[in-house]
Amino acid sequence: MRSTLLAVASLTVLLFAGSAPAWAVGPARAADTPPATATAAPRATPPALDAAIKHGFKIIRSFEAVSGLTGWVVHDTDGQYNILYTTADGQTLLTGPLLTGAGEDLSQQYAEQYLPRPDLTALWNKFEKASVVITGTTAAPKSAIYVIMDPNCIFCHLLWIALKPYEAAGLQVRWIPVGFLHADSAAKAAAVLKGGTAAMQKSQQNFDVNTESGGIAGIRITPALKAKLDANLALMHAADVQGTPGVFYKDSAGHVLHSDGMPPLSDLSDITGLPTQPEHDPLLARFEKK
Repeated sequence: MRSTLLAVASLTVLLFAGSAPAWAVGPARAADTPPATATAAPRATPPALDAAIKHGFKIIRSFEAVSGLTGWVVHDTDGQYNILYTTADGQTLLTGPLLTGAGEDLSQQYAEQYLPRPDLTALWNKFEKASVVITGTTAAPKSAIYVIMDPNCIFCHLLWIALKPYEAAGLQVRWIPVGFLHADSAAKAAAVLKGGTAAMQKSQQNFDVNTESGGIAGIRITPALKAKLDANLALMHAADVQGTPGVFYKDSAGHVLHSDGMPPLSDLSDITGLPTQPEHDPLLARFEKK
C-alpha cells in the first residue's frame, strides 16, 4: 500500500527512463523463515549491476535469495538503502517486490533482515523541528503522530480520511509535506506548507481519487519554501521511508515506531494511542482485516 519505493524509483528513472513503480503491500513484519545467508563483503558484481554502479549506487552486501536470485543491498545517491536482485546468469537486474504464489512478500522479509535501520528515537527530535501542517486537535491533544505525505498520494488521502474520527477523539496529526510522486507534487506541497491547515483540508477534500491528484493548485516555489521541502525530503530519506504515507508514532512505553503505507484500520488504535473509532467511508473497506 505504498505509493512508491523511492530508491527503486530512483534507479528505474536512471536506468530505464521510465515512470516510478508503485507498490501495494502491507506493513513490515519479521520473516517467517530466515531468507538464506548474506555475505558481509560483496561478491564480484555481475554485469547487470554495471549501470547502477555507474550512476553512483554503492554495493553494500549480497545474499542468496529465492529461485536462484542474488540479492544486493545498495546505497543510492539519495542516501537510502535498498535491495536489488540479479538472475543466476548475472545478466538481468530486477527491482520491486518478490511475491510468492500465495502473495507472501519476500522482499519485505529480506528488507527486515538485511537493510540497516535508522535510529528513530534520535529522528523524533528532527520531526519536532520539521516544517509541518497540523490537523485535528490543537488544544491539549491526547496524542500526536507525524505523517510524511505527498499531496498526490492516494494512500495519504485514505489515511487522512481514516484519521478523521481519531482527530475528533483527541488526535493531532502533524503532516510533513514532500513532493516527489508527480511533476506537480512539489508545487502542491509548497501550497500546502504555505497555506497551512486550510490548504491541507482543501487539498484532501478535493482530492481526485481517479487521477490520484491532490485538490489544490501548485504555487511558485520560493527559495524559503524550497529549503523547507528539501529538509522534509532529507528527513524522509534519513527515516528510510520507502513510500508515503510514512507514519511515525510512540507506543505506550515511549518507543518510536514507524509504518509505511496505508495501515490496516485495526492498527490505527495502536498508532494513535486512542480507542478504536468507527469508520464509515466505503473507500476504506479494503483496509479492514477479514
